[in-house]
Amino acid sequence: MSRRIACFLALILACGAASHLRAQNQNDPLTEDEIQQIRDNAIHPDERIKLYMKFIAERLDAIRQVASPRASADEKVEIHNKLDEFTSLCDELQDNLDTYDSAHADIRKSLKELVTVSGRWPPVISGLPPDKSYEFAQKVALEAAQSAVDEAKHLSVEQDVYFDVNKKQRHGNGTGPS
Repeated sequence: MSRRIACFLALILACGAASHLRAQNQNDPLTEDEIQQIRDNAIHPDERIKLYMKFIAERLDAIRQVASPRASADEKVEIHNKLDEFTSLCDELQDNLDTYDSAHADIRKSLKELVTVSGRWPPVISGLPPDKSYEFAQKVALEAAQSAVDEAKHLSVEQDVYFDVNKKQRHGNGTGPS
């Protein structure tokens, strides 16, 4: 009898883990192809940052295409979903920036581009037609966009100072002096 209970509990645990993994996968803002591109550039910080910028730009383009004052209910859902994806991608980008910063990876080249590009994100998000169905997602996306802008600017200055002091570590992807 206890063996049956143990098997039953193991089955329930396995089903719960499988549904958790499926739910986690559905919330991932990246497609399988995008995930593979990120993995392929795991040791190339500048390229990885550029990929995140590209994926974020694609989400913003998708939002612009469907956003209008006369958007249908389905289009409003699409805007909401793309805003959520935008927010998640901004968060992932910032996580990567934090990782590269703590490893003293030289990402100044991509940061210059990120400072310019990310400055265009808040106006796109705030310029959406007002709508209650995605108002909260829009507010969160706007905060994520502004946070990305601020972090890119801050990190750009920080990297310039760090690599002026530690000239030997320039253009490296590894860890600088402690």
